[in-house]
Amino acid sequence: MRPIFYLFLFAWTILSHTTYGQLSFVERFELESKFQENDFMIIKRPGGIMAFRSQPEKGFNLRNRFQYFLADHNLKSDVFKEIRIKDNFDLEAYDLEGNFFYALMQKGTTAVSEKYLIEINLETEEATEISLDNVYPMELKEFFVLNRNAVFLGTADTRPIVQIYDIEANNVYTVQGIYSKETLILQLRKDSELGIIDVLVSRRDKFKTKQVSILSFDEIGTKIREVTIDGLNDNNLEIVEGLLTPIQEYQQSLIGSFGQRRREAYQGIYIADINEFGEYKLKYYTLEDFPNFFNYLNEKQREKKWNDLEKSFKKGVNPSIKPVFSTREVITTDRGFLIYSDNFNATNPRYIPRDGVYANDAYRFNPNRMYFDGTNYGPAYGSQLFNTIRNSPYNWQVEGEYKFISAYFIYIDKEGQVIWDNTFNLSNKITGIPGKFGELSFDGNKLHYLYLDGINIYMSYIKEGEVIFENQSFPIELINENERIRETQEYSLNFSWWYDNYYILSGKQMIRFLGESGKEETKQVFFITKIKVDGDLWAPEDSIQ
Repeated sequence: MRPIFYLFLFAWTILSHTTYGQLSFVERFELESKFQENDFMIIKRPGGIMAFRSQPEKGFNLRNRFQYFLADHNLKSDVFKEIRIKDNFDLEAYDLEGNFFYALMQKGTTAVSEKYLIEINLETEEATEISLDNVYPMELKEFFVLNRNAVFLGTADTRPIVQIYDIEANNVYTVQGIYSKETLILQLRKDSELGIIDVLVSRRDKFKTKQVSILSFDEIGTKIREVTIDGLNDNNLEIVEGLLTPIQEYQQSLIGSFGQRRREAYQGIYIADINEFGEYKLKYYTLEDFPNFFNYLNEKQREKKWNDLEKSFKKGVNPSIKPVFSTREVITTDRGFLIYSDNFNATNPRYIPRDGVYANDAYRFNPNRMYFDGTNYGPAYGSQLFNTIRNSPYNWQVEGEYKFISAYFIYIDKEGQVIWDNTFNLSNKITGIPGKFGELSFDGNKLHYLYLDGINIYMSYIKEGEVIFENQSFPIELINENERIRETQEYSLNFSWWYDNYYILSGKQMIRFLGESGKEETKQVFFITKIKVDGDLWAPEDSIQ
């Protein structure tokens, strides 16, 4: 075990709030950090957050240190901790399980690269090194820990493999039914309370017919459930992707988009409700159920679009949704499901439609993560994963781009009835990242949707299904009125929903301020800002005037 060093280097500031009514900058934390240093990644934890990074030591060597700190919901923290990493190793993956944080370290970048695990008890601050010599070499796609069992998802010989390492017993278990040809893992989900792992698997048989299965395993890889979605109500249709909801009262749902076989033609959204016996019931929703899908168009374009659609509906034809329609997030409420989907165009020359899991596999795998690759280490681990920093120089594919058309939301009750649907215009914004475009919060009535574009935050708001406003722009502000932003390092910025109606923004800035001598000085800092949103406080520009 390496020693933990305590460095009291933090300065947190709580001054007057900077506010625009519907969006307020309420708390800010700063740590002195040079622009060339790695950024901190941030994950949610009960009562606050944890920020961490791997930072090279000064001088000409290959040694890194793992640095981290904890902060509460008010961003109060005063202890910075540091752990020595083995020579030539760097941070590869991570997870938070209860009060234990796990940092997966790797030497090199190949499948056979040596790995080891650092287990940190966040209460006692004790750090323990764990050998992973018995884990099969693989190209890592995902990693998490379930009750002191480390789960590794990767590929070996172009086939998926899932292994579970029992840390306490020092045993390795290979999950059965995963390692085979024409197989893709669409989602890997852990349930710490129930002690199970859900694996959403997509396979094609020799006739190229897709079969989607939900496999559930216990903590050591014993299969306890298998549910196979045999097919949709039309043999010409198939499931494109899916998101598993949490298990509640022995019930679970699989939700995603579906489309035509052998064509990139999206038809709509399906919901598969699964009971405790593994029986399921399918519901389908198409454009005919999406009356507000084209609300991002102007009135004349929208009217023309619906006239064409109604002609198709009368002929019994369900038109396709073009170009790409991808289910991004599902929020479960007491009343039903809020489903968020992106409508975008992929112009990347290496874009892989359908079975390539082109857009969704990274952000959905591990629910602990707020940012998947918040440091400047390069592309996130695993070829399917991508950097979620919108302005990062490490774009998922630098030679391509994704043009986002709209963000679509539909709220469906537990009986399958559509409560409401609506759309925000994303104005064909272009990014090199295929992941979900925005971050949302939803309490069953109010929906806030925010995204970061450059150094501005854009906010939209739906209340009871009605769009109140969209794409209102807010510059990044400081809380200390005696300081000014001199420069913001755009590609270091990360933005995410935190809890309730609070969001969190982090990155690096150069700040101007007056020193003790009365002269202007500057400082380079890594910052974390807590942002509060309340769309009800918005006032139209005309009423303000």
